[in-house]
Amino acid sequence: MERKIAIGILKFVCFLLIMILPFGIFFLVTELTEDQYRNTFVAELEDKCERLGNTEGKKIIFVGGSSLPFGLRSDLIEQEIPGYSVIDFGLYATLGTKVMMDLSKINIGKGDIVILSPELNEQTYSLYFNPVALEEALDGFSFKYRYLSFRDNLSLFYNYYKFAFKKLEYSANGTTPDPAGIYRHDSFNEYGDIGVEREYNIMDNGVDATMAISMTEELLDEDFLDYVNDYCAYVRGKNAKIYFNFSPCNELAVASSGKKRAEFQSMLRDELECDLLCDLEDCIIDYRYFYDTNFHLNSAGAVYYTNLLIGNLKLKSGLGGGSRPSAPSLPVPEPPEPPDQEVIEPPDTDEPIPFKDYAGEPNNDYADWFEYERVGDSYAIAGVKDAYRDMEEVILPSTHDGRNVTRINEDAFYGCINLKRIHIGTTYRTFMDGAFNGCIALERIYFYETEGYKLSPSASDLLKGTSSKVKLYVPQGSDYMTGYTWSNYAEYFVYFERGGAA
Repeated sequence: MERKIAIGILKFVCFLLIMILPFGIFFLVTELTEDQYRNTFVAELEDKCERLGNTEGKKIIFVGGSSLPFGLRSDLIEQEIPGYSVIDFGLYATLGTKVMMDLSKINIGKGDIVILSPELNEQTYSLYFNPVALEEALDGFSFKYRYLSFRDNLSLFYNYYKFAFKKLEYSANGTTPDPAGIYRHDSFNEYGDIGVEREYNIMDNGVDATMAISMTEELLDEDFLDYVNDYCAYVRGKNAKIYFNFSPCNELAVASSGKKRAEFQSMLRDELECDLLCDLEDCIIDYRYFYDTNFHLNSAGAVYYTNLLIGNLKLKSGLGGGSRPSAPSLPVPEPPEPPDQEVIEPPDTDEPIPFKDYAGEPNNDYADWFEYERVGDSYAIAGVKDAYRDMEEVILPSTHDGRNVTRINEDAFYGCINLKRIHIGTTYRTFMDGAFNGCIALERIYFYETEGYKLSPSASDLLKGTSSKVKLYVPQGSDYMTGYTWSNYAEYFVYFERGGAA
C-alpha cells in the first residue's frame, strides 16, 4: 500500500513538472531576451522608479498620469522651494493611477510632500489596471512585483503570455519599437518631465473633440476614492504630507457648467481624507497653453501650471510662510498663438488618381460626393450624398471652400454598406465616435499621416458599426502602434509602404 502511495505521489510530481516545465522555459527565454521596449514612452517608468528609490532627503513627489510630465517644470519648483528634490512620478493613463500610487511607495519618507494628480476622466479616476502595458514598461525590472497587490500580480501572471509573445516576436523579426515624435523614452529629462520643446497647440481647432472633460458626480468612483484614502493613510503613516490635485484642463474641452464643477469639487473634498492643493477653476486653462491632448501642456503652459502649483504649495504647506504670494513666482509666458493653417489646394485633374497609386497627397477627386460642416477654421465630413452611398472605395477630400477638411463626424458614412476601402490623407486630425458606423463591408482604412500622435481618434468607438474584418493600414515606420492616442486599436494595425496602397 505504501509503495502504491509513493508511486502515486511520484506520478503526480512528474505530472506537475511536465505541466510547469514548458512555462518555466518559456518564462526564462522571455526574461533573458533583451528588452524590446527600451525606446518607448512607457520605458521611462523604470527611470522614475529608480530616481524615486535613490533620492535621499526631503522630496516633493507628483503621482499621476501623463499630464504631469507634460505639465511640470521640476527644475523651477526646486529653485522656488529649496531643500526638496522633486520627483515627477507621472507617466501614462494606460498604466492606471492605482499602479502609480502603488509604485510610488518605493521611497516615501519623513518630511516628504506627495501630490496625487490624475487626469480628470473615467479611466484615471478608477482602479483601472493594464497588466500588459505594465509588463512592457517594467520589462526586466525587479520592482515590478514587490509593491503591487496579490490581485494585480495574479493579473500579470495570467496575461504574461500576451506580453511574452509580442516581445519574442519583436526580437525574432528585428522590429524593436522605435517611435517617432515625442512619445519615446528619450523625450524625458533627468526629473522625469518631458524635456522636448513644445511650441504651441497642434490640435485640430485647439481641442481634442473626441475627449470632453466632464466634472460630475458620476466621475467619483467609490472604490477609487476608498483606495485613495487608504493611500493617504499610508503616506501620513510615513510622516509625510499628501494633497490631491486637479490636472490641467483645456478650457475648450470642459463640458460641465460652473455650478456642476463647484458641486464636483465640493463632493470630492467631502469624500477625500486629504486637502485639495489647487482650486478646480484655476486648473481650467487657456487652450493656447496646450499641446496635443486636452491634458498635455506645451512648454509655455508647463511654466504657467508650475507657477500655479508653487503658489499653492507655499500657501498650503507653509513653505511660503502660510500666505499666497502676491505676484507670480516665475515669469509666465504669454499663451503662444498657433500658426495659421496651411491650405494646399489639390491640383485639378481630368481623371481621378488610381487608388493603388495614392500616397496621401492633397486630393479632391471625390469632393462632390460628400456633405460638409464648418468646424472652427476647418471643415468636417458630415455625410455622404445619397447618389454616392453605393461606393466601394474612396479617397477623402483634402479641402472644401478654401479650408482643410480635418475631421470625420459621427455616422458620416452611415448607409455606405458596400464601402470596402477608405483612403485618408494628411489633413485629417479628428475621428469622432462611430465615424464609420454602418460600413458593414469595410475592410481597410488607410491613413497616410506618419506622425500618429497628431491624430485624435475616438477613445474606444472609432470602429463601432463596422465589419469585423476591418483593419487600419498605417505607413511603415510610423508611430501609431506605440503612440499615445492609438493604443486601444493596436490589434487592428497593418503596416504598408506609403508609396501606394497595397
